[in-house]
Amino acid sequence: MDKVSFDRLSIADNKWLIIPFCLMKIESVVRDIDGNKSSRPDGYNFSFVNEIWYLVKDEVIIMFDQFHANEVLSKGTLAYFLALIPKMLSPLALKDYQHISFLSNLYLVKVLSRRLAKVMNLIISTTQSTFIKGRNLVDGMLVVNELVDYTKKMNKQFFFIFKVDFEKSI
Repeated sequence: MDKVSFDRLSIADNKWLIIPFCLMKIESVVRDIDGNKSSRPDGYNFSFVNEIWYLVKDEVIIMFDQFHANEVLSKGTLAYFLALIPKMLSPLALKDYQHISFLSNLYLVKVLSRRLAKVMNLIISTTQSTFIKGRNLVDGMLVVNELVDYTKKMNKQFFFIFKVDFEKSI
């Protein structure tokens, strides 16, 4: 691994990444979350949280400040609930269910993901085609197809092609 070079964040990007969370960014996330999609494990949807934001925002800011100071989240912060929804009339196996997880602290995840999204393209290789905004799993397959086509047209040999079958988990 001595000759492998990994992308790194600049000092400026790193400093920006670790600055304390500000109320404006947190409130922006809370406003942008579609509150009518699904209810939280406590039975309330996010529209309710938006309505009472003026009552809970101080507690949320304390949670963010504690996370920033201690670099640790309490176990309850990341708790989620899993619901299995049948895909068919009489499910027999686990694959016959669609799973949905309800994260109790969605705004924390959204605030963190927005911050990370600004630097992800700097540290994730351009050859990775999934889990990055604007990239698609199909992109990788297109590149492989182009490579195979090119080698055939140029009458060149290649050692091997590695095909992976992507199957949805569960």
